Amino acid sequence: MPKHIKALKCPQCGSTRATLIREDHYRCDSCSTEFFLDSDDITIHHKHETVPDNSNPFSFIQAQLSAHPKRSLLIAGGASFAFFLLVIIGNLTSSRSMDRVAERIAASQGGYGYTGTLKERMSYDLEPIELFASTAGRPVVVVCGSAYQTNTSSKNAQGFVRLYDGETKKVLKDIQLPDLKGSVDVTGLRQFGDGSVYLILNKKHLYRIDPSTLDMKEVHGEDYKVAEFSEGFATVEFVYRDNGDGLKVMTNLGKSFVYYPIPNKLYGEKMAYKGYLEKLPAPKVGTHFTFSRQTTDYEDQQIQLVRYRTLEQVGYPYDEPDFGWQKDYGGSGIFTDASPYRKVFVLPYTAERSRLQGYEDFTPGAYYFSPEVLHEAADRVLISFKPTAASDATRILRCLDAQTGKVLWSYSDEDDYFAYTLKTTRFSGGYVVASSSKAWVLTNDGKLKEGTDFHKVVEGED
Repeated sequence: MPKHIKALKCPQCGSTRATLIREDHYRCDSCSTEFFLDSDDITIHHKHETVPDNSNPFSFIQAQLSAHPKRSLLIAGGASFAFFLLVIIGNLTSSRSMDRVAERIAASQGGYGYTGTLKERMSYDLEPIELFASTAGRPVVVVCGSAYQTNTSSKNAQGFVRLYDGETKKVLKDIQLPDLKGSVDVTGLRQFGDGSVYLILNKKHLYRIDPSTLDMKEVHGEDYKVAEFSEGFATVEFVYRDNGDGLKVMTNLGKSFVYYPIPNKLYGEKMAYKGYLEKLPAPKVGTHFTFSRQTTDYEDQQIQLVRYRTLEQVGYPYDEPDFGWQKDYGGSGIFTDASPYRKVFVLPYTAERSRLQGYEDFTPGAYYFSPEVLHEAADRVLISFKPTAASDATRILRCLDAQTGKVLWSYSDEDDYFAYTLKTTRFSGGYVVASSSKAWVLTNDGKLKEGTDFHKVVEGED
């Protein structure tokens, strides 16, 4: 059948420009689609191919999007999902690898607060350490504070108390405080005359530590079986150390008292002074040591180490005498330079309140500057002082025979470890003296052993 010549159009783009590539087969010059004619001159078959455009690196992708838009979108979406999935898996794998590396480094170097795995590393808020002596005569270091995982908020911190042997650094007790969250502040620690140890935290929580077992138990108002305490404690703190083994308490009803647990004596806050003047049921004479003070009346008078004796009974209200040369005008009132007076070392009223029985200058002729009595006992007294008035004078620790005043040993160091007020306790091997975080052992012959930073011990750095 003869063929009729017709104008050919590309079935893909409609262009009439085409190149004959073989009999009845053509390629569109515009879009490169190949097509051919059936013998019936009716049907046009075509094959669309995209010739890469070397000048445009994205020409192939563009052509595919034009030819198959739905399929291309599905493929693109799947590829994007696969890409992001690979990124996430890669990050997780990398993170685990870095964790393992960090754990190995922390474990080998004893890193800060390291407790086994990176996610369990702990941060600590620690209070100044405290000291007391156990019934067995061991020095006990008390570390209080709170701990929380490093990657969490300090508001979630858990309170704790940890007891260490001050000589061996051995952990004696690790006590968790589930009722204390967040910040933990030590209001004070005091060992009373009967050996009982009391610890106050956050000015509200009162604990008693058994010096024999080292068990610790919180003491509530109702535990004292005092009617005024039945509503519980709003605040609690110790009375001044100079006033004996007492507690200042405000109840949840807003009433304030001073309470002495050993004799079970309760006083209104403003009436506590009456306890100093009460007759004791079974008093004994006790011997103590203190330093006199310089007064405005006689500023040039030398500071003395005073040994004094008072009538006292364990646990009862007590008022330590105040020594220092001053003018006694014979009573209270308004006085002038013309008023008659006596030069006295202790005022009569002070002697009465403290039940003073006698006193003497224990080390006549000795010079003391910024002195402090660190520990006293029947056989020895440990003092701290500067030998001169110079601000950079190195502090000296001196142990004296409590009967004769003989110097048993003195210790000073260029590093001036003991420049600040120290807490002290005694044990069979000597003394443990402590600053805010560090404790040292001073042997019975005055040798200083290497100090231990108990904050670092808790944190795992020592």
